[in-house]
Amino acid sequence: MSSTELRIEKLNSRQLKLLEKCREEWRLNGLGKGQTDRGKAEAAIKAAYRAVGLAEPRVIVWLKSPWAGNTASRILESDIDWPYHLNTAQLEVWDAVWKQCPRQLEAISGEAHWKEVRRSLRLSAEKKVIEREGVLLEKYLKDQFAENMGIYIWHYLRSLAGANVSKKLREEAENQVKSAIEGRLSALAAEQIYHELVQPVHLQVWSYVAEPLKQRIPTMSGILAGPQKWQINYGLHDSSWLSYYDFVDRLGIEGTTPLKGLTDLARNAGWVWAYENLCIMTDRPLEVHRDNRFRIHAEDKMCMRFGDDWGLYAWHGVLVPPYVILLPEPLTFDLIESEPNAEVRRVLIERFGLENYLREGKVVKMHQDNAGILYRMNLESDEPIIVVRVKNSTPEPDGSIKEYFLRVPPTMQRAKQAVAWTFGLTEEEYDPLVET
Repeated sequence: MSSTELRIEKLNSRQLKLLEKCREEWRLNGLGKGQTDRGKAEAAIKAAYRAVGLAEPRVIVWLKSPWAGNTASRILESDIDWPYHLNTAQLEVWDAVWKQCPRQLEAISGEAHWKEVRRSLRLSAEKKVIEREGVLLEKYLKDQFAENMGIYIWHYLRSLAGANVSKKLREEAENQVKSAIEGRLSALAAEQIYHELVQPVHLQVWSYVAEPLKQRIPTMSGILAGPQKWQINYGLHDSSWLSYYDFVDRLGIEGTTPLKGLTDLARNAGWVWAYENLCIMTDRPLEVHRDNRFRIHAEDKMCMRFGDDWGLYAWHGVLVPPYVILLPEPLTFDLIESEPNAEVRRVLIERFGLENYLREGKVVKMHQDNAGILYRMNLESDEPIIVVRVKNSTPEPDGSIKEYFLRVPPTMQRAKQAVAWTFGLTEEEYDPLVET
C-alpha cells in the first residue's frame, strides 16, 4: 500500500512510541526559552504566507516581547499621529518599530523617492528648530528629524499594512491539510492522537503558560486602552494543535505541507501579528520557570522574562503584581489585609505563613476533639479561612511535639472531619486511622 493510500485504524506499539517522542518534543518546544533564530523564523512566516496564496510580507519588524508586539499592533490599528500621546514604554515600541523600517521602505519606494523624503523631513525639522530655538542647533535638529521620520514611517506602515491575515494563515492552511488527510485516520486513531498528544501539550503549554501570558498582555493604558483583539499566530504556543499534524506527517500520511510554515514558525519564534504586507514578529522568552506541577512560578524574580525585560510574576500559577514576589518592604498583616485581589491575598498569606497570619488576626475556635482544634477567621472580601491545628504523632529528637496549621475548605464543621479531609477521607472512614 502506498503512503497516499495509507489508512490507520489504531496506533500500534511502534506508533505509540513515536507519539511519546513527538509529545515530548512539542511540550519542550512550547515551553522553550533562549535566543530566537530570526532568520529561520522569517523564512517560516514567508512560507506560511505562500501556503495560502499570499505574497510574502514586504516589511518585517522584530520586537522582543508579546507585550511589545501587541502594543505595536494597537498603534498600527489606531489613528495616533503624534508619539507624545504614548506613555514611556509605548513610546519605546513606537521608536523600535520605525527605526527598523527605513531600508525596507526604501526598497519598496525606490532610492530616489526615499532621498526626497529624507530631504523634505530634514527641511521641516530645520524650520521647526529655528522657530522654537531661534537658531539651528544640531542636537535639536537630530531629535526633530527623528520625530518627523518616525511619524512619516508610521503613516506609511498604516497605508501599507493591509488587513490582518493571522486567522487566514491558520484556517486556510489547516483546511487544506484536513481535506488532504481526510479518511486516512479512523475515529479511534484520531481520538488516540488527540488524547495522548494534543491534550497533554495543550495543558502544559497553553493552559499553564500561554493563557496567563494572554491575560497579562492587554494591560494597556492611556490612548491604547480598550477592547482587545486576538488576531495572532502564537508561535511556540501553537505547539498543541500543530503537534497533531506533525505527528500525522511522521506516520507517513501525506498532505500536511501547507502547515510547514506555521510548524517551523512555532519552532523558531514567539507571537506574530500578520498583515497583508507587514508582519510584526516577536522573540521567544529568555526565561521560563515553573513549579513541580508545571505551573509558572518563581519565588524571587519573574517566572517568564523577555528580552526587553517585560514579563510575568506568578506564585504557583497565580499571576501577581511584582511586589508580591520582590517584597521591597517586610510583609505585614496590614499589607495583606489592604490587598483587594482575593487570589493575590491568598498568595501573600502563604508567603507570610498561615500560622503568623492567624496569630495576628481575629480567630474564633470552632470545635475541638481528639483529632485537633478547628479555627475560623472571617474575611470581609473573601471566603473565611478555616484551619485545623494538629500535633505531629512522632516526637522530635528533643522530645517536643510539633504543631501544624492545615487550611481546609470552609464547609468543615468538626476537627476530625477536617483532618480526614486532608487525607481524602470522610470523617467515618478516618476512624480506623485515629484508633491506630
